[in-house]
Amino acid sequence: MADASFTNDPIDVSTLPQLMDEDFVPIDPNFLRVSIIGHVLFLVIVAGIAAAVLVLVPDPDTRIVYAIAGGFVALTLISAALKVIEVRNIAYQVREHDLSYRNGVIVKRVQTVPFVRVQHARMRQGPVQRLFNLATLSINSAGPDIAITGLNTEAATALRALVVERAGDLVEEQ
Repeated sequence: MADASFTNDPIDVSTLPQLMDEDFVPIDPNFLRVSIIGHVLFLVIVAGIAAAVLVLVPDPDTRIVYAIAGGFVALTLISAALKVIEVRNIAYQVREHDLSYRNGVIVKRVQTVPFVRVQHARMRQGPVQRLFNLATLSINSAGPDIAITGLNTEAATALRALVVERAGDLVEEQ
């Protein structure tokens, strides 16, 4: 027999809180610089390998070497152009009860983690990130995990502290 007090009424979707695009905070522009430097380093390595083949291999078919190197250069330039578009779409939004992360070029994704579900937050910095004062904030939760790349170190530190504080406050309220 069904419980008479149970209800499951529909919710008017228009009354739900919205993630507004203008409220998203873009990541630090230095992240694009770091990404482009990575692409340039890859091109230097490809050029070095092509030059080494031309010098070290006796009687190489230069057309093949140039075609392969040219293919790598073209793919790298396309990848760099997509990276510029991608970085412009990476942003995050902090609201009273959750944190959202937006990324993607072709497939756009928005992930939202309620603070009450946060289990762990950590900040990572590799050597190149430290050089450009960048960090990645990783948030592990009982739902989706989020890694926000390209944050300014100060913003990542403050955001990590806020997430940990809000998660702790919400756990204590329950």
